[in-house]
Amino acid sequence: MTPEQKKERFDQKYKDMGGFAKFKQMVNNLKTLEEIGEYFGFSRQNAAGLYYSFFGKAYGQVQEKRRVRKHEKTLKKYTDIDKRIKDYKDIGKKRSWKKMFYTKKVLGTARKEGLKVEVEPLLSGRLKVFINGYYVNIAGTDTQTIYHIPKKRKPSVYYRFAIPEGHYDFSIFVLNLKGEKLTYYIIPYEMIKHLTLITLKDRYIPYRKKSEGRGTLPSKYAPFRNAWNLLKTPKSSK
Repeated sequence: MTPEQKKERFDQKYKDMGGFAKFKQMVNNLKTLEEIGEYFGFSRQNAAGLYYSFFGKAYGQVQEKRRVRKHEKTLKKYTDIDKRIKDYKDIGKKRSWKKMFYTKKVLGTARKEGLKVEVEPLLSGRLKVFINGYYVNIAGTDTQTIYHIPKKRKPSVYYRFAIPEGHYDFSIFVLNLKGEKLTYYIIPYEMIKHLTLITLKDRYIPYRKKSEGRGTLPSKYAPFRNAWNLLKTPKSSK
């Protein structure tokens, strides 16, 4: 019996359920063998056999298309940062939406700097972020910390961050001065991976003076302030 004859016989037997046209429609919609079998009233094995007899190939190709489509939907869902910010706000997950907010700011600034940005979702819902091939960790805060108030000058305001464990190339820390321009510290992870906490300032002013009158930088982190140049050369080219 030819495939066309098999299709005609299927049409006659299941004409009240849409016949072969319905079978083909369900295939095109990437339905599972279980869903096709349940609709027509036979087993998934019979559905697979019928597909092979109609089209001369295994249903695995359709299943692979469904896996690809599912992955694309998942990718879109988890990498739609604006939607995730809104969803987290709606359910009151402040910490999560702030994480997405700072991630969005970093990615937007990186693109303005002409850097290639790639985002991959993890099963946990977290995002793996690559900038010019570098795997980066992103953290941000608007919480200020003052350790002491000196008598003759303004107090030093710090922003404190926990150092994550991982195999990152860089950590990008975002300082949010509430209404002012964001400050980014782009620090090689190797430099800080031994720490548990890091404290940063919006800017470092050389207020100490040497005997010859020249100023000194009071922090080794000052060179990493808005240092997007560190990411300019793609990792694969190094």
